[in-house]
Amino acid sequence: MKQMKQMKQTIRIQLSVRYQFFTKSLLTNCLLLLIPIMMVGPYSVIQSSKDNTAAIEKSTYQTLHQLEQTIEQLYSHIDNAKIFFSSNPRVTIQMKKAFNEKSVTLDSLRNIENLSLYFQNLIFTDPYIENIYVYYDNSYNRMFLPQRGSMQTVFNSDEQNIIETYKNSGTKDFWMEIKRKTVPGSTASIDSLVIYQRLYTRFANKPVGMVAFEYNLNKMEQYFQTLLQYSSQTIYLIDSGRNVIYTNSKSNNPAAELDNIDTTLTSKEELHLFDIELNDMYQKAAYLKSARNNGLTYITFTPSNEIYKTTRSLSGTYMLLMFSGIFLSFVLAFYKTNKEYRYLSNIIDIFSNPETSQQHFDQMPRKAGNPFEYIMLNIIKLFLEQKYLKVQASERDYKLQILKMQALQHQINPHFLHNTLNTIYWEAIRMTSSENSCSTMVSNLSSVMRYSVGDPQENVKIKEELGYLKTYLDIMKIRYTDKFEIIYRVDESCTIYPIKKMILQPIVENSIYHGIKEKDEKGRIYVGIRRIHTSILFYILDNGVGIPLEKLLKLQRQLHTHSDITSSHIGLTNTNLRLTMTYGAKSRLRIKSIRGKYTLVYFTISVMDLESKFAPQKDSVDE
Repeated sequence: MKQMKQMKQTIRIQLSVRYQFFTKSLLTNCLLLLIPIMMVGPYSVIQSSKDNTAAIEKSTYQTLHQLEQTIEQLYSHIDNAKIFFSSNPRVTIQMKKAFNEKSVTLDSLRNIENLSLYFQNLIFTDPYIENIYVYYDNSYNRMFLPQRGSMQTVFNSDEQNIIETYKNSGTKDFWMEIKRKTVPGSTASIDSLVIYQRLYTRFANKPVGMVAFEYNLNKMEQYFQTLLQYSSQTIYLIDSGRNVIYTNSKSNNPAAELDNIDTTLTSKEELHLFDIELNDMYQKAAYLKSARNNGLTYITFTPSNEIYKTTRSLSGTYMLLMFSGIFLSFVLAFYKTNKEYRYLSNIIDIFSNPETSQQHFDQMPRKAGNPFEYIMLNIIKLFLEQKYLKVQASERDYKLQILKMQALQHQINPHFLHNTLNTIYWEAIRMTSSENSCSTMVSNLSSVMRYSVGDPQENVKIKEELGYLKTYLDIMKIRYTDKFEIIYRVDESCTIYPIKKMILQPIVENSIYHGIKEKDEKGRIYVGIRRIHTSILFYILDNGVGIPLEKLLKLQRQLHTHSDITSSHIGLTNTNLRLTMTYGAKSRLRIKSIRGKYTLVYFTISVMDLESKFAPQKDSVDE
């Protein structure tokens, strides 16, 4: 019974811990996933809404102004015709005479023909004009048709309707109407806009006739459609009597549609977008009134759902990302909870059974990916540390011994000494007993040996290392007469820092033997030391034969991994190992080369490393 209670209590504790893990992980994942979405999403939606509103405002204003300009062009024809007749009494007299003659005389026909040219020019230049009608009161039912260039008795029903409309117009001087007429020989019909203007004599208030312009409304409608940004956008052209002159609305009763919103329209300011409900839809509306007394009012309606389609799409995407982020947070939290709880169980198991630590260590990744892996790795390492440290210490001692042996091997190079002494021998035969190049060479050799025989781990100033290098090169110049020249590019402020001795000489020797020696003409070797930010750069550059690409890649890889290099490059191996063990992997040798052009060997040492490990010393007084 007691064991059952303990088991239940243990299960409750485990569930509590798992619940805490899950809650914490869920909140963390939600914050990480949702914060970027919540920051970017609303901004994108708001900015898209602003951009759409600005775009429809600009488009609406342009549409209204272009509608006004188009209609004003129609008005201008009427205005010009009115001014033409009223300001030319002679023309009025001639026209009245022609209309009231029993038989039109040849003189009247000539006058009519001249007058026709004025109107025909308008017809040819304006694509919307279908017909022009000129009528003066007469008892012969005559009408002047400029497009035909003739005056004739009216028999056509359409033309008769024009005259009847004029006679029944009452006291109106200006008006317009929509007419639908059938195309001859076809079932198709054409909608026309006819604009009427009464004509007066110059000094009388009594009307004597009228002029009417008939415009093809179908052609105008095609142009109006090009002004609309959205296919569902609606426009209305309304005259001063609130009659609908033109609309592209699909409504069965556009006039009744406007009556419902007339009060709202009149309360709003011109050329300002406002919201309105029309046909059970929210729309953006704007209007413009003509400055003329008999001008039109131009109205546009644009469905809001069309304007903000992109915004709605972004909002939908934003909500989808939100729900996806929440769902993904749950999945990740569930996965992470199980994983972390499994690590916790393993930690408990390690403490309970230390013998199993090796088994857990083999199953774990070598790099901790979360705090629990980090804890487990460190706990397991505590059980393995003693053996590991012993092996590591032995291996390090072995490497240090190998390093010292390699350094000594390079210091006293039998091949180098043999060649040098052999050169001195033949030089001495040709020289006199006085001071000469042979004695100089012997002196230099003595300096080289004295410098190299010492401890290779000793620290010397960069200035001393350069002095040793120059002495060494003096000997090599005699061995390889006119084979190369040395150019030093040294920042003197860097020479006060200490460095491991014999670091530069093996690299220069490598340049001579593998770069300059194989070159047919005279070569150059550049020795450079300069400071770059917080590090000192050392480089050896020669214009020798270079290194083939395949061999260069292999050499670079071997220097990077500290693997064995062929004996021909033992100097580079030794120098690279000494640099990395003393100053760290960042100070390893790096090589660049192009076959037949150059070879560059360089390395950098942090000034902080030099100052912390080997404080600069003051220059000693030259003896």
